[in-house]
Amino acid sequence: MTSSNKPYSKEALKADLIAGLIVAVISIPLGLAFAIASGATPIQGLITSVVAGSFVAIFGGSKFQVAGAAAALIPILAGITLKSPNGFQDVMVAGLIAGVLLVIMGWLRFGKLIEYIPYPVVLGFTSGIAISIVATQLNNIFGLVLKSASGEKMISATGLVQRLPSHEFFHDNMYETLKNLSHINAWSVLLACITLVAIVFGPKLPLLKRIPGALIGLIVGTTTAMIFSFPVETISSLFGAVPSNLPAPSLPQISMARVLELIRPAFTIAVLIGVEALLSAVVADNLSGDRHEPNRELIAQGAANLLSPIFGGMPATGVIARTGANIQNGAQTRVAGFSHAVFVLLIIWLAAPLASQVPMAVLAAILVVVASKLGEFKHAKHLLQHAPNADKAVFLATVSLTVFIDLTVAIEVGMVLASFLFIKHMSENIPAEVDLAGNTSYAGLAKEGVCPQVLFHEAQGPLFFGIAKAFERTIRGAFAKLNPNVYILRLMKVSMMDTTGQRALEGILHLAKRENKKVIFTRANTQVSRMLEDFQEEELLGSDAIVTNTDEAIRTAMVYMNPSICSTCTSRVFSECAMQPDNSRSTNINPDTNKPPITPL
Repeated sequence: MTSSNKPYSKEALKADLIAGLIVAVISIPLGLAFAIASGATPIQGLITSVVAGSFVAIFGGSKFQVAGAAAALIPILAGITLKSPNGFQDVMVAGLIAGVLLVIMGWLRFGKLIEYIPYPVVLGFTSGIAISIVATQLNNIFGLVLKSASGEKMISATGLVQRLPSHEFFHDNMYETLKNLSHINAWSVLLACITLVAIVFGPKLPLLKRIPGALIGLIVGTTTAMIFSFPVETISSLFGAVPSNLPAPSLPQISMARVLELIRPAFTIAVLIGVEALLSAVVADNLSGDRHEPNRELIAQGAANLLSPIFGGMPATGVIARTGANIQNGAQTRVAGFSHAVFVLLIIWLAAPLASQVPMAVLAAILVVVASKLGEFKHAKHLLQHAPNADKAVFLATVSLTVFIDLTVAIEVGMVLASFLFIKHMSENIPAEVDLAGNTSYAGLAKEGVCPQVLFHEAQGPLFFGIAKAFERTIRGAFAKLNPNVYILRLMKVSMMDTTGQRALEGILHLAKRENKKVIFTRANTQVSRMLEDFQEEELLGSDAIVTNTDEAIRTAMVYMNPSICSTCTSRVFSECAMQPDNSRSTNINPDTNKPPITPL
């Protein structure tokens, strides 16, 4: 990679243009396929590469990012198209809303927060999306279209072959496909198989190593169908000719009622765009050694999705495959991503009529290969074999809901389920008794044993609402069972405490106050200490109850021990026990205070 401090050279320009051309060639078949699968017209997938691709290339947080229509968005966009009375117009409105949400996310610096979406949720919805994509392409692979009782193709008033009806739910679409299997087109199945072979094995041939598999499949499949006159459906027979010009910019019709109806799917679109784009940026960093700016990336993706619908495009995101191809083919700067968009525009102007002749079976084969990579089924298999049961449950729930219900619901339920399981897991990290001999920096043990008056516990992890009740129950149980005079709670491993955790401690302190017990906190960080100081203001904690280390905690505890118990104690486990009376030195007890005098160590 060229250094950002070096002037832009002819060699860098040449490398960027070559990379941009190769990525543009990759984008053409994918743009066509993704648009059709999403319910858009073929040209809208290409427009998306032009508009969103050029904007993200210039302003994105990663200088190698390539944006465009993405497979991950297909189910949610297709669902909006199917359910909406306004068809794809509402997809464009949802894209605008998602763009606004992404800009706000970037402005609020949410770039890092998206990283906290649990992996089983991400893998679950990507695997579910992959299954959904394959399912939607079965009709194109089998060549199934709407036919009359006599077996003739149904033609619409505009002269286009009518497709099978699409339904909202997976099982309804599968039933529609099975119901029409008697009309299967063997030529279409053969063409899909030829295309799959070309995609998978074409790049392994010596002369085709640098040519993307999708392009090889597109050329081989389309050429085969044209030479041998395969009787299969094409883009033009189902959707009409692909125009060679861009539509004039215009805003889709927007009303507050539509915005309110589309806000949930728009939020899902925004999350998918953010996750996909940032994952792609991370891949770019790994391949190039560069470092992306996540919040800038979110803002750029948001702005691109505001522009794309205005020019007739689809929602877009950074795409891992195209971004990786950009770097692997020698991209040096942002010019590569921008030139990709320019090349796609030139191809629209010069070769749009050729795109009209692409068979649907060919596009379906391309989508099946894309879906197999998107689904990461090897990782899914590994997760199901080796992951904890909680992760398996989250993954399976997210996959099932994505396929059978709705991607929006899947993400919402997956996140909620993952959160509850996380809380359950954290609630198991309740305070544990401390072995002072083997688990502390305290060096004042005189001998092994148990002090009958002091109880040590150590808390681990955040003390928050998920663990608060279990935490309080544990301490109360210890008080009831062991009845210590002094309770020392070490907090060095407590990263944070929320108000629910604070209230749990408040209940413990009220109990200690009623039973005349002393509670001492040690090794708390700054945030936790500030919340503990609130108890001192409320006179639930003494001024000496928040200390810095175990030694100081034990010295403080000595002041509050019952001297009559100490006088008969044979354990004497702490070196500080020398401060306390024993049978032979009982006169050291101060009868007025019932407390021993403190002598220096």
